[in-house]
Amino acid sequence: MPGKGPIEIEFDESIANVYFERGNRSQIRTMFVGTDVRSGIHTVSMTVTLPSGGTVTESLSDRYGPADTSNWYSGALPHDKSPVDLSFLNHKPAGKFGFVKAQGDKLVFENGDEVRFWGGNIAAYAIFADKEHIQMQAKRIARLGYNLMRIHHHDSMRWVGRTVIDKTRSDSQHLDEEVMERLDYWIKCLRDEGVYVWLDLHVGRLFKEGDNIGEGFAEMVRRSSGGNGAEGKGYCYFNERIEQLMKDFNAKYLTHVNKHTHLAYKDDPAIMGLLITNENDITSHFGNLMLADKNNPYHNKIFEGRVKAFAEKHGFKFSQTVRTWEPGPSKLFLADSEYMWNRRLLAGLEALGVKVPVSTTQMWGGMSLYGLPPLTAGGVIDVHSYGESEALSANPRFKDNYVSYLASGHAYGMPVSITEWNVPYPKVDRFTAPLYVAGVAALQGWDAPMIYNYSQRTFEKPSRQGTWSTFSDVAITGMMPAAALLYRQGHVSDAKQSYCIMLDRQGLYMEGSHPRNMASLRTLVERSKVTIGMPDVPELDWDKQTEVDREIKVITDRNANFITAGQDFVRSDTGELMRNWVKGYQVIDTRRTQAVHGWIGGEKLQLKATSFEIATAKAAVAVSSLDGKAIGESGRILISAVARATASPGGRMPLLSEPVRGRIRISGPKGLKLLSLAGDGQKLGPIGARYDNNGYVVELPAQIGTHWFLLTTKY
Repeated sequence: MPGKGPIEIEFDESIANVYFERGNRSQIRTMFVGTDVRSGIHTVSMTVTLPSGGTVTESLSDRYGPADTSNWYSGALPHDKSPVDLSFLNHKPAGKFGFVKAQGDKLVFENGDEVRFWGGNIAAYAIFADKEHIQMQAKRIARLGYNLMRIHHHDSMRWVGRTVIDKTRSDSQHLDEEVMERLDYWIKCLRDEGVYVWLDLHVGRLFKEGDNIGEGFAEMVRRSSGGNGAEGKGYCYFNERIEQLMKDFNAKYLTHVNKHTHLAYKDDPAIMGLLITNENDITSHFGNLMLADKNNPYHNKIFEGRVKAFAEKHGFKFSQTVRTWEPGPSKLFLADSEYMWNRRLLAGLEALGVKVPVSTTQMWGGMSLYGLPPLTAGGVIDVHSYGESEALSANPRFKDNYVSYLASGHAYGMPVSITEWNVPYPKVDRFTAPLYVAGVAALQGWDAPMIYNYSQRTFEKPSRQGTWSTFSDVAITGMMPAAALLYRQGHVSDAKQSYCIMLDRQGLYMEGSHPRNMASLRTLVERSKVTIGMPDVPELDWDKQTEVDREIKVITDRNANFITAGQDFVRSDTGELMRNWVKGYQVIDTRRTQAVHGWIGGEKLQLKATSFEIATAKAAVAVSSLDGKAIGESGRILISAVARATASPGGRMPLLSEPVRGRIRISGPKGLKLLSLAGDGQKLGPIGARYDNNGYVVELPAQIGTHWFLLTTKY
């Protein structure tokens, strides 16, 4: 809204109450009903008066327009094929250049070459796919541009059922050899296609009576309310038996010898990283389990004993230090407890001979940054972040989004993995997510983004589109090849300038820093490289003051705004990324990728060697060089054009996907042919593309309904 001045809101009768939303003065709550309610129907009129120059934005339904799916494409993306083959991006086999290791804030191979991973998740039921599907999907994964898959929910017995842990036993200490053989085959097939593997060690394991946990087991079962076992999240930090059981499992799992590669998992360089425990922290989520009012007397006694010792050692009151739900001394105690536990688990992995970077747990679930210091015990910081619709319209001066949260996990001097990100189905504009994440990840130098999930279901032809299985979703997977090229080949350059937001003891532990109250982080993440620096806190023996290189600009004001006053867009310092939050779109303008996505309908967008005049209200359109040359010189160019996708009537497959309408102009040498690419990669024949003024004019939709095209010298 460009107008200046107050927004006036009037009601034609008295209302019960008006107040700022608790903890958020950017929202006002109005209560129409107080303590007394009159019977009958009552009408209240509200009048909103905007300042001079103010405008009213259309509703989303009005902006999209009617969705007449009768003309949309049906089943444009097969679940087992790829529209383009990017497997040339991968070296084969995975592990060819030795183990991955952390070097500063980068991941590198043993030969010193830096590596970027663009990945996904193979989770839950997908692990148990039959061998034919495993081999086929491993090839498809490489063709789509992935070079990393995380094995996740391998032990989640409560909802998955069968897992790598033998469920027929009275304990949880034995591996299921049949399931392990299936996992072995996944690793072998991915390895053959140049796709690396990330292994989780603990996600949803259920501990059982036969594990001899002792006195605390009953209250764990009661908390888990499952009847067939108990989850250990939270408890593991205060229960020595659970800690030992986790160490024992790690040893069995990582020394297991793959029947196909004949390598123990710990000795396979195609395994590039490990996670100790998934979404299991005590600084924000599970510390409250130990409180006296949670009816866990065994664990509460251990917990309160440690709280008392920490408080006495550092001069805190017990009553302050036990308040796990609020910033203050309790966060220092919880960070200390989590870090020391992390070190013990890491020592066990080191004793096994693990050579790759290990993440302890994650920044996840919107937790504040007091959860970050314990994660520095590991070799890589991991982050989870999920997006809502309209992320491209978030004004970073005032509002965070899922990409700004990813930046909150980038501790200075450490690599960053993102084992879970998504704007999940059926979010209508999820097609904007791949390019947005890939572009910012490349700018920031993040090391391993992984969408959650590639699949958590087996790979028969699906009857419905799942929320957490993107392999069959044209809106997400349709843009993945363009995103993979952009990120993996460095089409988007690293930021020119680097900033470190240096937090002090007060801001980190006593107040609770978060992207929603850190304008500096929000306004930098799409502009320049931004990392988090941490203090040396007297109460913690293991931390130290972050020391940055001389060329890094240190920021101590969390509220600093790095976007020019009056500007309604943020542009990267490389000039290659620009997001206009008022118009709700992003432009990516590099030598080898030129793309526009978001609310681009009706805009005329001129880039270095392309221009876009798209009629579809909201879409993602990318022009990507496939031969390493700049667009304008390239003889092989991929065009990807994706918009809304929704289920067929009755919520079933196939997905119906919206044709993108408009015109693209692409500079290039004379003599190229424009081909339609089917979702299975078949070339559907040449399409007329007008050539004038040293460029090609591509009219969309083409005569053959698809979302992918190839401008090439050969066909």
